[in-house]
Amino acid sequence: MASRFPRRRPVAQPPLRRGELVNGRPTPTYALAWVCPSRTFYENLGGGELGKVDDCNFTDVVSEKWRACPKFEPGLEPIPYPGVDGNFYLIAMFNERNADHLKRVLDVAGDPLIQSARISMGVNLDPTLEDTLQWIRWPL
Repeated sequence: MASRFPRRRPVAQPPLRRGELVNGRPTPTYALAWVCPSRTFYENLGGGELGKVDDCNFTDVVSEKWRACPKFEPGLEPIPYPGVDGNFYLIAMFNERNADHLKRVLDVAGDPLIQSARISMGVNLDPTLEDTLQWIRWPL
């Protein structure tokens, strides 16, 4: 029997908002994220004022490159999360009420929040990462 809340979902099949009931069960948290090998993530973010990217400064580098325009509500910024599988999960947003994720995923290429996350985490520098965008149940 398939889970009502699968571990991964395609971008075009977004989950409901976190906490909304489905057959009496609350929808869990999902992250809209690109899956990126660690080495690729560090290489794509290299340069800038902070120089070489490593395990200690990757969040600072993403913050340096984060150019949110227009400004978004607090809590809406990209989050690079190192997974236990050796990949980084480059999170653009969660299925929270303030993200308005159901509307945003209708135009992934044109949505300013998703595109700001894409650029600040270096996804735009590596075409192989584009197809890894998906909804992932959180926490990993």
